Amino acid sequence: MPNDARPVLSIIVRRFEDEFKDDIMQSLEQLQKAAANEEGYLGDHNSLSKQGDCYELVNVFSFDSRKNLERWESSDLRKDCLADLDQHPQKVTKHPHVDEFSLFLSPRSRVSKIEIVVILIFWILVLGAALGYFADLLLPETFPAAVRTVLLISINVVLISYVFLPWTSKLLTRLKTRPTHKRPGT
Repeated sequence: MPNDARPVLSIIVRRFEDEFKDDIMQSLEQLQKAAANEEGYLGDHNSLSKQGDCYELVNVFSFDSRKNLERWESSDLRKDCLADLDQHPQKVTKHPHVDEFSLFLSPRSRVSKIEIVVILIFWILVLGAALGYFADLLLPETFPAAVRTVLLISINVVLISYVFLPWTSKLLTRLKTRPTHKRPGT
């Protein structure tokens, strides 16, 4: 992703008392639903924790560009949702912007364990079959079977570990973090 088109984050930190938790979470859900329909929206993440006698809510919105984040932040729909959210008593609200960490915090930037397992199984099967075929073509029939098996497994492990797994993981991450542009009316 070019440097000028990397995702940007908007982080909101709110602190409030227990009695307002349900109302604030419901208002926040409406804000998130509204943001999800905006152009350039990549996702959001909440972290709610108990901090002494109050709750602390950290909400991170991710957009594909500064332009789309600014468009969202200046929209009347967002202002209405925030007015609803801000009607509940809160101790502190901060709205910092952090752009540099967005690639690490994006909700779709990681390859899950199950995806890694599927990738490994795929490459083991594909490369195992391909290497077996090439071994049949290149190695003499008198080549010891045990040495052939160790050789093929070693080559398979090296290729998967250093070439195919990293390449496939990067490709999958790029696909998962690729901005989706919604056209009006779709």
